[in-house]
Amino acid sequence: MRIQTNIFVIILFINTTLLAANTIASNIPHRNELIFCVTGDSRGNEDGINKNVIEKTVNAIKAEKPSFVAVSGDLVSGYSPKLRKQLINWRDSFMKPLLKEGIKVYTCRGNHDASPRKTALSIWQKVFSGKFSLPKNGPNGEKKVTYFVKKKNLLLLVMDAYPDKPSHKLNLEWAKKVLKKEKGNKPIHLFIITHEPAFAVQHKDSLASKPEARDKLIDFFLSNGGVCYFCGHDHFYNHAKVTYPKGEFHQFVCGTLGAPLYDWDGKYRDKNVKEVKTVKSFGYMVVHIKGKKTSLVMKGWDKNGNLKVVDSFTYTLK
Repeated sequence: MRIQTNIFVIILFINTTLLAANTIASNIPHRNELIFCVTGDSRGNEDGINKNVIEKTVNAIKAEKPSFVAVSGDLVSGYSPKLRKQLINWRDSFMKPLLKEGIKVYTCRGNHDASPRKTALSIWQKVFSGKFSLPKNGPNGEKKVTYFVKKKNLLLLVMDAYPDKPSHKLNLEWAKKVLKKEKGNKPIHLFIITHEPAFAVQHKDSLASKPEARDKLIDFFLSNGGVCYFCGHDHFYNHAKVTYPKGEFHQFVCGTLGAPLYDWDGKYRDKNVKEVKTVKSFGYMVVHIKGKKTSLVMKGWDKNGNLKVVDSFTYTLK
């Protein structure tokens, strides 16, 4: 009887040990596994921001446990001498609580963040300094508004559309230099985030205002395996597939962080742009990279305050 009991104890110990080992292994991230979130356009009437939407979005994002959050600009109402105060309010309301959880925040500027023109850049650079500093690896004249983020097999180009004046043009030469230096020999997930859509949705002012420069940017993007382009400017969620001579890419408008939601007539100005999904709600996107595969899930709050998946998309690097 004692021998049988000892054998049972040994078997139980082995099974328990294997179960614990499997559990630990399942909790170890894949070396090329990464999660980040995307959102933007948070301007409102409470010192330049929509505090209620920001607060519930921050709490929801914490639960996702991302490595970082990418924000597509128009953080505040701006266009006033109160820009500095408003940006500090946004920083302390959105960025600070996420940083406390070890979640980085990377943001570009929107048109509302870039005015008054003469002082806006200096104000931005001072507000996002110290422990709130944004990367300084951008080109001269665009420090902390144009920069790149490299993590594992991801390269995110955060690009400013307003370095001098509303140019509706991104710094392509800088992007080329960064990619040449950072890409290496292995496939990477290349993303661009900026404020303006590459192809206009509701706002007429977009990169489409200068189609020749826009097309060169997209050619570069597609030639280097780019699939997903993130932006804001329009206050809703819009997922579009854009067919191009060199392939296709997906444009995600994530203007869903609290700015007044817009209606849209559903008509694009370019025939090669096709709607995949449009949702008029606040929310955020979760991007999950695992090796060569990426899944994107958009989550939004319905009229009853329930957070639901409203769109999803997956792709695999070639």
